[in-house]
Amino acid sequence: MTTEVITHHIVARYSEESTKGTIEALHFGEKAKLQRSLKTSLVCLGVAGVCLCIPGAHFVLVPLTLLVSPLIIYKVHSQDTKIIKADIACPKCHKPLEVLSSQERYPLFENCGECHREIRIDKA
Repeated sequence: MTTEVITHHIVARYSEESTKGTIEALHFGEKAKLQRSLKTSLVCLGVAGVCLCIPGAHFVLVPLTLLVSPLIIYKVHSQDTKIIKADIACPKCHKPLEVLSSQERYPLFENCGECHREIRIDKA
């Protein structure tokens, strides 16, 4: 199995107040992580190829792209999960809380778009 969507129960907390909800995350298997890494490496090589066409600037852009590419590829390969969506309300103002974090590593800290408070999100 390469990728799998898993739903987790979560709790959002602010001071003494809390709300419960769910979060859907895409979990990558080893094969999917390898495919994503290969796609990323091709994109990096493509960017370096495009930089070759820029007169003068290609002396800096191509080596820079080739030096930074392994770091980007490593970061993509080490990502085990990706958050798809979250269904939870802010514990303070009770408006829907938008979870912008891309990777599922708890605790998550998100700012409420309505009341601008920092909310801590943990697994339930």
